[in-house]
Amino acid sequence: MLKNNKNVFIGVIILVIVLLGGGVYLVSKKAAPKQGLPTAQDQVVATLKPEEIGLTLVMGADGKRVVMQIAKTDGITSIDYQLSYTSAGDIPRGAIGHIDATAGQKITKEIVLGTCSDVCHYDQGVKNIKIVVKVTKSDGNLYQVEQSLQ
Repeated sequence: MLKNNKNVFIGVIILVIVLLGGGVYLVSKKAAPKQGLPTAQDQVVATLKPEEIGLTLVMGADGKRVVMQIAKTDGITSIDYQLSYTSAGDIPRGAIGHIDATAGQKITKEIVLGTCSDVCHYDQGVKNIKIVVKVTKSDGNLYQVEQSLQ
């Protein structure tokens, strides 16, 4: 009987050691910095001023859309944009898109302030309009440009 208790006691000690060792391993694995290639979140994006690419953002004549123009497209291969704004009731809204650029040709994009499928439903009380444009240049570098509509 004493031998049985001794075996149980040794088993419990071994189990505790294994559990503690496993816990230490898991905690150290989570705390260790990850090695490898940088992700898009790690990448530092250089900024440009709107005038460097000829970026303008104006409200459409009907007040239901904004018009983004990029006049200086030399060296630009593509742009990605994210338009954000708030509508009545301070509801955050937005639109995203991608445009392939041709050097020397001005980019013009009308962006609807609302949703359209068969019929457009325009947002009311639109304010705080801001666009963030990611510019990819022919050398592969990525730049960011921000513009707000007053």
